[in-house]
Amino acid sequence: MSKNVHLEMTVPCDTTYLSKVRIAVLEMAGEGLFTPVKANLIALAVDEAVANIMEHAYPDEFVQSGGKRKDIDVILDATPERFEVLIRDRGVTFDPRDVPDVDMQQHVKAGRKGGLGIFLIRRIMDEIHYHYKQGSHNELQMIKYVEDRNAKAPPGAVTP
Repeated sequence: MSKNVHLEMTVPCDTTYLSKVRIAVLEMAGEGLFTPVKANLIALAVDEAVANIMEHAYPDEFVQSGGKRKDIDVILDATPERFEVLIRDRGVTFDPRDVPDVDMQQHVKAGRKGGLGIFLIRRIMDEIHYHYKQGSHNELQMIKYVEDRNAKAPPGAVTP
C-alpha cells in the first residue's frame, strides 16, 4: 500500500454486525500492509473490542435509567506505516487499560472459557489508548505498526 486509506462505518449495537466490521478490517489490513496471519490477528483484536462494547457497554440498568442503545462508530485509517482503529460508543465508560493482565496458568486452571478479549488485544496491537469525552462518548484507539517487509529478520527469528 502506497497511499492512505480511510473508512468510517457505523454499526448497530448487535453482534450480528461483527462480520461487517471484520470484513472491512481484513480488506484494509490485508491490502499489502500485513501478512494474512497478521491481518487476521488485527481483525480478531478489533472484533474483541467491538464485541465487548456490544455485550457490556449497554447493561439493562443503563438503558432503564434513560441511556439508549446506540450505534458504534468504527473508523479505520491505514497508511504505509501504520493501521489505526478508532471505536466510539455512547455506553457506560470503561477503560480497558485498567484491567489487570490475565495469569494464563490461573485462567486455565480455573477452567475459565471467556475473559481473554483484552488480553488478546494487548498482545496483538502495538498501542491502545482510551478517552472519555465527557457527556458524549467513549473512544478506544488501537494502533498496529507496519514492519518493513524488506528488513532482514534477526537470525533464528520466526516471522508469520
